[in-house]
Amino acid sequence: MLALERKQKIIERLRQDRKVYVNELSRALDVTEETIRRDLKEIEKQGIAIRSHGGALLNDAAQVKPFSERETINHDLKTKIALCVQDFIEDGMVIMVDASTTTKIVIEHIDNAKHLTIITNSYTLIDQLSDRSNLRFIATGGECYGKYKAYVGSDALRTIQRYNADLAILGCHSLSLDCGYTESNILEGDVKFAMSRQSSRTIEVADHTKFNRRSLANVLDFTDVDVLASDRRPETAWVDFFRQRKLTLVYPEASSEDEGELNLGD
Repeated sequence: MLALERKQKIIERLRQDRKVYVNELSRALDVTEETIRRDLKEIEKQGIAIRSHGGALLNDAAQVKPFSERETINHDLKTKIALCVQDFIEDGMVIMVDASTTTKIVIEHIDNAKHLTIITNSYTLIDQLSDRSNLRFIATGGECYGKYKAYVGSDALRTIQRYNADLAILGCHSLSLDCGYTESNILEGDVKFAMSRQSSRTIEVADHTKFNRRSLANVLDFTDVDVLASDRRPETAWVDFFRQRKLTLVYPEASSEDEGELNLGD
């Protein structure tokens, strides 16, 4: 079993039982207790657990919130990002879109004059926007992951791999300079990775609250992504990082004179 898979199983046990014990996990996952302690230390760094003597407790603040609840969090920030992204979307494009709340807002703001084909694993997106005459939807199908309102798993990946897209628009759970774009769930991370691989260009959308954090699964490196769109200018270390690597960073108040930045949005 891969380390990431083992950590995901530990997290699932935490969310189910709200507490775990090192000795029980060691037997169940067939690894040493020291390995479990290291895993719990990493999971605690992600804010998911609070370690205690002999095990760990679930950090309630880290539980995955339902899609409808997440959609209302930082909605204004996500709308700013959505407006920044619009100039990258051209009439006639085929676009891969994941099941994040920010990408849903991006699609909601698409001009009715643009006719697009959207390949997505989000059944909320299809349910709420498929009646728009300018948008043609292709659903990935697959296993339903309820809290994300998403299709995941091998069937979803096989569908994605059958298509070629002009653009992938993806959200992320967090991002950091040392880990790149990361996700809290491996299955959702696999979908994002596949969508990026099948697309000519990739845009990541992330509001400022997701910066300088890391989650369970590494999904994409910064060099895998063509554009990072956020709601405001990140701290100087991020701007310098993108400029030095000639990566594109966009946000509403960006100066068009800055190398690697575009003046889009408000």
